[in-house]
Amino acid sequence: MRRFALGLLLCLMPVAGMTADPPRPDDSHALQGIEEGRILWDVTAGDPDKLLARLGVIEQTYRDLERQGVAPRMVFAFRGGAVRLLTEQAAESHMDDAQTILQIHDMLRELAALDGVERMEACSIATRRVGITQAELVDPVVEVGNTFVTAAAYAQRGFAKIKID
Repeated sequence: MRRFALGLLLCLMPVAGMTADPPRPDDSHALQGIEEGRILWDVTAGDPDKLLARLGVIEQTYRDLERQGVAPRMVFAFRGGAVRLLTEQAAESHMDDAQTILQIHDMLRELAALDGVERMEACSIATRRVGITQAELVDPVVEVGNTFVTAAAYAQRGFAKIKID
C-alpha cells in the first residue's frame, strides 16, 4: 500500500523544468506594420468533423492575431458541400453526425459574436442546388447571390482569401 501511495505521489509531482503552457512562437516578422488581419474564409468543407476542426483553427487564428496586437476582421463565405451543414434540419437529417452539426452551429454563433467578425454568408448557387432557403439557414448565416462575387469584392478591400476544405 505504501509503495502504491509513493508511486501515486511521484506521478502527481511536477517534473522539473516542465511548464503548463510553453511560450508560443510569434508571427512578428509577417505582422510587422499590420494593424488589421483581414481574412475571408472560403469554406467548402462538407464533412462535419472536418468543418468543426477547421472552425477551431479559425478561432485560434483569431486569438493569435489578437494576442499579437492585430485586430482581426473576418468574413465567412460558405459554398459547396458546407452549406448542407448550415440548417437546423441538418442535424435531424444526418443523425450520425447530429451532435457535431449542433456543435458547428454553436461555434458559428460564438465566432459571429467576436469583435471583428463582420459577416457569415452562404452562396445561393450552392443553397439552390441542395434546396435550402434563407429561412432554413442558422443564424448568423445570410444567403448572398454568389460568394465568388463577394470574395472578389472583399479582395478589393484587402481581405486575404483562405480556403477551408
